[in-house]
Amino acid sequence: MKNQFKSAEHLEKFRLFHSLHHTGKTLILPNAWDCISARMLTECGFPAIATTSAGVAWSLGYQDGEHLPVQLLIETTARICKSVPVPVSADIEAGYFGVDLDGFALFIKQLIEVGVVGVNIEDVDEKNRKLIALEHQLEKIKAAKSMAKQMGTNLFVNARTDAMEKQEGGLAEKIEVCKARINAFVKAGADGIFVPFIPDIKTVESIQAATALPLNIMMAPSLSIASLRQLKISRVSLGVKPILATMHTLKQLGQMLQHREDWQDLYPNDPIYPTVNSWF
Repeated sequence: MKNQFKSAEHLEKFRLFHSLHHTGKTLILPNAWDCISARMLTECGFPAIATTSAGVAWSLGYQDGEHLPVQLLIETTARICKSVPVPVSADIEAGYFGVDLDGFALFIKQLIEVGVVGVNIEDVDEKNRKLIALEHQLEKIKAAKSMAKQMGTNLFVNARTDAMEKQEGGLAEKIEVCKARINAFVKAGADGIFVPFIPDIKTVESIQAATALPLNIMMAPSLSIASLRQLKISRVSLGVKPILATMHTLKQLGQMLQHREDWQDLYPNDPIYPTVNSWF
């Protein structure tokens, strides 16, 4: 398969996205769920954005957990990519296609074609909520990288393990399984490692020592961004938190409209209609 890309801009986004993980500084990668959230975050100065599977699904009327039809996911991701000038990484959960590696590879192809430069691939089976067999997870990582290479691109595969949450046993056992999976992901060709649900900064340090690849940490109340920056964690994700925070703001606005006579919060001066309309 020959390089299908005529857009130098798109190809440059692959290069830029990789480089953002190797600056020695922590990349804060906020998670958007539609075009307006993506563009608003871009306007705030973030050099790249990611999607949130839960946020995208909820915004379209579906539960999280691969309930969003895959073609609708691709369409929505395409719209997000088109609406922002920065690289976009897509949260594709466990990849949707189960053991069907051919279907999964085609899915990756379609995502690259609509403008995606990176993907998160989880290792939890959405049907039973248990860790996916390691060998199959490695095949998915290899399939994603192989398809990207065939297309003449360098897709950033962020290999996620949920071992800290889904592995049975105590913290020590969870960490060991997590490290074993990380090592296997590295050998399979992953570009980055994503470990959510880490309970404390000491465990973050232990996980960080297990790999030379860029480490992605999910922000949690038990962690501080200052501590993560001090450790020079390569990437920090916010997951579903931005959409939940936005929903909280909308709830407060609704309560104001129901119970207050002063509606000044309804008239912010930034952003304003002409500005937002000019983004699209």
